Amino acid sequence: MSQASSCALCGDTQNLTLAPSYKILACQRCWHGAEHGWPAAAEPALFKALAAQGLLIPDRDDKGRLPRTYAPPADYAL
Repeated sequence: MSQASSCALCGDTQNLTLAPSYKILACQRCWHGAEHGWPAAAEPALFKALAAQGLLIPDRDDKGRLPRTYAPPADYAL
């Protein structure tokens, strides 16, 4: 199976969800595990996805985690 149809974080190919802010696929385990922010281990894949789209890295929450969903600032030229 191709990388395009697997979780960008762990490689699982089952029960995939599109993480809309990052435009990556995440398996249910990774998606639900990020309910209160993405774990640090996910950051390399998230940074790569953001860079590919030319998007800024979002602000971290009070626990230092990147948000599961976010919107770029309204004045950010996409």
